[in-house]
Amino acid sequence: MSAQIIPEHWDEVWAADLDILQNLRASGDVPSVPREVDVSFRGPIEALKRLQAACENFGFTVQEFIDVDEDGQPWLFLVRTQTADDEAMRELTMTYLQIEDSFGVECDGWGCVAQTEKI
Repeated sequence: MSAQIIPEHWDEVWAADLDILQNLRASGDVPSVPREVDVSFRGPIEALKRLQAACENFGFTVQEFIDVDEDGQPWLFLVRTQTADDEAMRELTMTYLQIEDSFGVECDGWGCVAQTEKI
């Protein structure tokens, strides 16, 4: 997949992701411990259904698909297990930006539970 990511958009998105990572680490997170990371997407229901069918190609499984939320909008929540070190998170960011470009959807964010003990 070769999506064209605008450098300014990358900088903006990565800066926001770094803020989340800094908050995790301030909470005692151990980045090298694998954990489930969920990513949510909004967009046209047809595009979300195409992404749902293809999500395994990006290393995700479907956590939840909501046809209509309280605002009348569809949501797709994907999840995969990975570490939260900078390299893994840069790859996650690149992946969800490529998904946005390829499927015509918008990433609404990602999240995970801080892992505070080494395994």
